[in-house]
Amino acid sequence: MKQGTLNRKQYDKIRKMDHGQMQDYFGGVYALGYEAGVKAASEKREVPELVGLEDELLSIRGIGSAKARLICEKVREFLERKAWHDETSVEISGE
Repeated sequence: MKQGTLNRKQYDKIRKMDHGQMQDYFGGVYALGYEAGVKAASEKREVPELVGLEDELLSIRGIGSAKARLICEKVREFLERKAWHDETSVEISGE
């Protein structure tokens, strides 16, 4: 079955199913959708570029170039860690 299409033959087949057959059929459909969702979620997320952040930090009184670089690095590490955590935390809801 193509994504999002249901022809008359498939509709009649589903309509004639008993409870057990319907559970098996839609369990398979759910599993395929779940696998597709996991695959889509596992793709590498890009961390946004921090272009200009260091210049903005340098405009703050008391922050020099070394401290601005350190802050930029920590922000980058935080964003990478957050993106990785979001990729690995898949929840199943609705059960």
